[in-house]
Amino acid sequence: MKFVFTDSEKLCLYNNGKIEKYDSDYVVRYRESMLRAEKNREWKKNTDLMMSDDFYFEGARNEEVSVSLHSVSLTTEENKLIYAFSVNETSGLYYKFTDDEKKTEAHFLTSNEVRFLSLNVYDTGDILGTVQTDSVRANLAVFSKNDGDYKSLTDGDSFDENPSFDENGDLIFNSYGVGRDANNVFLTYTPSEILRLNLRSMEIETVISDERFSYVKPVCDGAGNLYCIRKPGDDAQEGNIFLDILLIPVRLVQAFIGLISTFVMCFAGKPMISGGRTGANDGSMAKNGKKDPKKIFINNNLINVEKELKKNKKSEDPGFIPRSWKLVKLTPQSAGNFKNCIETELASGVADFCLLTKDGTNTLLYTNGKHIFAVEDRGKESKRKKLLDTDFCLKVGALQTKYSVFEQAEPSDTETGLFDKI
Repeated sequence: MKFVFTDSEKLCLYNNGKIEKYDSDYVVRYRESMLRAEKNREWKKNTDLMMSDDFYFEGARNEEVSVSLHSVSLTTEENKLIYAFSVNETSGLYYKFTDDEKKTEAHFLTSNEVRFLSLNVYDTGDILGTVQTDSVRANLAVFSKNDGDYKSLTDGDSFDENPSFDENGDLIFNSYGVGRDANNVFLTYTPSEILRLNLRSMEIETVISDERFSYVKPVCDGAGNLYCIRKPGDDAQEGNIFLDILLIPVRLVQAFIGLISTFVMCFAGKPMISGGRTGANDGSMAKNGKKDPKKIFINNNLINVEKELKKNKKSEDPGFIPRSWKLVKLTPQSAGNFKNCIETELASGVADFCLLTKDGTNTLLYTNGKHIFAVEDRGKESKRKKLLDTDFCLKVGALQTKYSVFEQAEPSDTETGLFDKI
């Protein structure tokens, strides 16, 4: 069994029980550069060369390094991983080499304008991902196998993420609708639904939608079953009318700030507050290498880590993900038709998962933030096995298998890849 995962800021490889951990060289170099700059500023501060030095460097001296590892995956090359990250205002994709002490990383793509989030890499070499375009919206993308280029596949007022191939070679993904007020100011996201993008007609259809739940990270097997995380569509607590009345002035101020933020986004192209909540934050943001021990954003929800750990402490190998977040299997009534499908719960408290298939058996690897488990899908007889403990794991990944009846009729799909066909 071979897969990868993140643990705080480490990129980790699990290979048949052996675990190797790697640093992101980009993050290490960035921190070293910031440290050198800080020392230079301190030197100038202690000289008489610049009388107004404090004025010029007051903000820069207190700048923090915020790091987020959004995704990590195996690739078709045995010695190479790929990961998506953000460091302050920069986001990118880098390759990590696991067997070369001199050349440990290779640049694939970086940007200061967008963020690169979820990744899915297939045995055909196809790379699918999510590109966040502003503070609340994201598109699906396919990346070139050979150079740092990508093409967007969706473009709407929504947060589209986690694209993967279904058994017919089309794309399935989850999408949060963006809710706005009469002034076009962002208010909230609607519950996430699972959609299908037909790659021949480029038409989108709904696979499953239920206002009671959000369905995220859909993954199909070769038999047409769909695995995903199902979580409550609205985690808000029951309202208190007296509290609501007291909070009216606060909400008016929030609305005004939201209006100003939208104005700044329109004309500057960046959110007013750097490092704030942007879209479905994956929760792995760290400042100067330290995680917030109390609250994190993950899968578009604010999670109180300490509170959830206390709530889950009576369960075996507890994590900090709410147990209402279920890993479920959706079995269609007929091929591709998930209306009135059968839902089978396989695990609780799931932050992320990936699918491995061997000899016709599906194994789901998932994390609850503190541990990584394996669950063989054997229906009612499914049992989980703990593989390892972690400090702060929110991402797991593996090389995916592309199932497509169309590739049997068109072998060139495998040779050129999806990027060259779009």
